[in-house]
Amino acid sequence: MKNIKKHIIPVLFILFSVFIFHKSAHAAGALKKVKYNYLLHLPDDYGKDPNKKWPVIFYLHGRHASGKNLESLERYGLPYYLDKGKKVDFIVVSPQCPWNKNWASEDWFNPVYDEVAAKLKVDDSRVYLIGMSMGGFGTWALANRMPDRFAAISPMCGGADVKWANQLSKVPTWVFHGTADRSIPISRSEVIVKALEKLKAEIKFTRLKNMGHDISKQFDNNELYSWLLEHSLKKMPFWQEPLPFIKTIAAFKVTANPPLKSAGYAFAN
Repeated sequence: MKNIKKHIIPVLFILFSVFIFHKSAHAAGALKKVKYNYLLHLPDDYGKDPNKKWPVIFYLHGRHASGKNLESLERYGLPYYLDKGKKVDFIVVSPQCPWNKNWASEDWFNPVYDEVAAKLKVDDSRVYLIGMSMGGFGTWALANRMPDRFAAISPMCGGADVKWANQLSKVPTWVFHGTADRSIPISRSEVIVKALEKLKAEIKFTRLKNMGHDISKQFDNNELYSWLLEHSLKKMPFWQEPLPFIKTIAAFKVTANPPLKSAGYAFAN
């Protein structure tokens, strides 16, 4: 019995130390939580079936729509088409990034998602992320930071660090970029697409021939929304989930994604 105690106490101490270290490391690398203002669009049939849960799209705008005026989000992109009457079978959340920030500056996603999920019938396994220009960069960045959060993503005329390829390979992705884009060259998309193809990731790449930086018409592309709906996260039943202390050890072994530096961005709209 004494020998058992001698072994148990060191093991418990190690587990406790790992847990504390993980918590400290996570806190040190965590981004400040903030709640951005956002536009909210509900499908026409929302609420008719009180038990139905709905897929959610988070739309990330480009640089020119930053600020405090939510109406500026409706100048182009998905909010523009929704305002003009486009029908999509998604809850659409369009947050607004403040000036002097980018989509990776702070943890805005979790506070906004938590608020939306608390109020609406959200299908947690079908959360999607799309964005253009600065929003394209942000789409890549958030998927890299939270690859298990999104069922699929669609970054448009953006770019990503090839060092993120292993993380991003976990997320089905459809990339759009204009071949004549002078603001953000198509090579910014090509390099990460090539890295993901090497990893056999689920990746689609649409080169928009002779198109420049403004490719916002793609948000009126019904094929995109059909493709998104083909993907959902596989949720394990709670009884198959690892115990909390095992999750801690597993998380400790994973290299954390450092916050993005603004120098890694090259934004236009």
